[in-house]
Amino acid sequence: MLIKNGMVLLDGQLRECCVQLESNRIAEIAPTIRERPGEFVIDAADHYVLPGFIDLHTHGLQDAMPQRGDWLRYARLQLEHGVTACVPTLFAAPEELIDSMRQGLAETDRFRRTPNLLGFRLEFPYVAKAGAGLASALRPITPETTQALFEAGEGFIRIWDISPELPDAEAFVRWACDHSIVTSLAHTSATIEQARRVVEAGLRLVTHFYDTFDVPTMTDPGVYPAGLTDYILVEDRLTVEIIPDGVHVHPLLVEKTLRCKGLDRVAFVTDSVLGAGSPPGVYDGLYEGARVEVTPDRGVRRIPDDALSGSAMTQLRCFQQAVRRFGRSIPEASVLCSRTPAHVLGLNDQGVLDRGMRANIILLDRELNLKMTIMDGEIVYRADEPQR
Repeated sequence: MLIKNGMVLLDGQLRECCVQLESNRIAEIAPTIRERPGEFVIDAADHYVLPGFIDLHTHGLQDAMPQRGDWLRYARLQLEHGVTACVPTLFAAPEELIDSMRQGLAETDRFRRTPNLLGFRLEFPYVAKAGAGLASALRPITPETTQALFEAGEGFIRIWDISPELPDAEAFVRWACDHSIVTSLAHTSATIEQARRVVEAGLRLVTHFYDTFDVPTMTDPGVYPAGLTDYILVEDRLTVEIIPDGVHVHPLLVEKTLRCKGLDRVAFVTDSVLGAGSPPGVYDGLYEGARVEVTPDRGVRRIPDDALSGSAMTQLRCFQQAVRRFGRSIPEASVLCSRTPAHVLGLNDQGVLDRGMRANIILLDRELNLKMTIMDGEIVYRADEPQR
């Protein structure tokens, strides 16, 4: 396959280049490449050619939710939004997590049928606080619970969230590092010192930064207090997730984070729930016994009380927000939505376009609309074709 005439993101710059694919890899990127006899050619004139999006934190998309059993449809829908790699995120009590992972492994044939799903992320049960109705799913850290979940995941647990203030948090982080699992600081009221200890133990990621983090309390009149978020901003070993919808995190705090951490230490994530990626409107049936209104800029909200159920973002929308709302260039937006997430997961052959990298590629038009998704060298989505 040959992609020609597009503006290709190469070495941090947009350049008019050709990209030649061979099997599931990028074989060549050059200003001109001779077309092979019989080669399929994509004319990408007036389009950006970028690495596929990578989402570290996502629960659902449109009408599909892995935790509810919709693994195959969810994987398909992600491709239709330009996501060539993501980590389905589960939040439930250990017994339900075990069932969900077993079902996911069976339905996806251990992810062989869904190569854009990288494994599991466990947001529960090792966090200190949760939203209404979810507290009963939380558990203390124990070797027995850890081993049961680890065995059920069969080596596919990629990210595991943890609150630093829980007893045995440091030992758990060291264990996770030994088993190549990324640990992420989450849902916490931890002190700076508690956070520093788990970072020393090997923790390197922060879950949806600012969300479910306490605001520091002033202890002396007129003296501005330092809190956990301040430590995270200056700790160079930590990469932070940000939901850039303007609802979960104030835009000023997003900008502050981008300036303090730099692009290489910020990953835009969706934290998407059922309804995300759907056209704006009111939906029945997505949530049992509830109607919801879906609006990208306001999230998914229940009717009639307007309670926030979660993010309505897609990773394409995150990319668009980076450019339109936060004034970043297209190469910079790609760092936030592809390169940094790849680095977090240790995906050395994804997140950028270069010779030898996996051929996971998206084409966007000049208005940043998704026109094509290529996964492992195969076209898996075209905007000009009807979708199932």
